[in-house]
Amino acid sequence: MRFGRLQESKRLNAAAMSLLAFLVTGCPSNPIQPTRGASTTETESGVAQYLTTMQQLADSERAQQADVFYEVEREYTGAPTTASTLRYAIALITPGHPASNLAEGKKLLEQLLATPERLVPSERNLASFLVKDADTRLQLQAEIRRLSATVDDRTRTQANSDRRFQTQQEEITRLRRQLAEAQQKLDAIKSIERSIIERSATPQTRDPGSRD
Repeated sequence: MRFGRLQESKRLNAAAMSLLAFLVTGCPSNPIQPTRGASTTETESGVAQYLTTMQQLADSERAQQADVFYEVEREYTGAPTTASTLRYAIALITPGHPASNLAEGKKLLEQLLATPERLVPSERNLASFLVKDADTRLQLQAEIRRLSATVDDRTRTQANSDRRFQTQQEEITRLRRQLAEAQQKLDAIKSIERSIIERSATPQTRDPGSRD
């Protein structure tokens, strides 16, 4: 399970980093223009900061992960601006750290995307990508839970079947032992009966000194 989370973290970080150029310079899919004024350099810096947060939470030691998440959470709870909410949502959906909460992070991203005019194009692209990625991961997690439950059920069924088979084998062994004992007793009785019959069939010899 830990290996799976590590692989998931690496996969998410690689995908996010590879999309950085598109998120910053690509044409936005939503034609709505952002209400916040920002230069290209500021926009690039902001997106890079989000991805840096993801990388720090996914790849750092536990102590540093806790510090990073605490900072992000404190910023969000203190002033839930669009930027701090987006950063907090990204922190929540990033796997590989104890505070990760995929469902809650996806919910926050969807709330941000419900008012896309509050986001700059690169932020909208990043949020949209992460929502789709979160959907895929949640579906996979549900499938894994379903398959695990099926495996557990089959394992219990097989264990019960094995126990029943073992019980049946033990019962057969007991019955065979009783049958062998009964057969031995029957053979002994037959032997005694045969001996009695043989003695009864032997003619008795008369005593020469006896009188008629």
